Amino acid sequence: MLSVMEKTTNRTKRIGVRVHEDVFNRLRQFSMNEEKTLGEWCSERLTELAWGFVTPFAKALLAEIAASQDITVQLLFAIATQGRLTREKVTEITAAAHEAKFEEAEELLKCAYNRTGRVHLPISYSAAKGERR
Repeated sequence: MLSVMEKTTNRTKRIGVRVHEDVFNRLRQFSMNEEKTLGEWCSERLTELAWGFVTPFAKALLAEIAASQDITVQLLFAIATQGRLTREKVTEITAAAHEAKFEEAEELLKCAYNRTGRVHLPISYSAAKGERR
């Protein structure tokens, strides 16, 4: 599962933490589910955090949020410029947002981890007409 860093035996630094018993039991169960020792499992999770690994669930959630935001903005833009919405227009906007959601989520994550500041996903008139950026 650890794709960020190859398994290595030359680790030289040690980290120790104390957790509540219920947290310990949950962590131990997670490690057992992956057939790893608790120490090995925790080391992998910390390494993933250090290198900016994003879980598939977190990426999917961000993609859905990005799509919802894109749909909302595009619908509002279409209403403001065209005065009304047809069923076809709503379907077109929704389909375009869902098609681009994972790409937009990747861009958001790159900006977040590179600390490049705000993400600017431009909204153009052509995008509101259903054409992707």
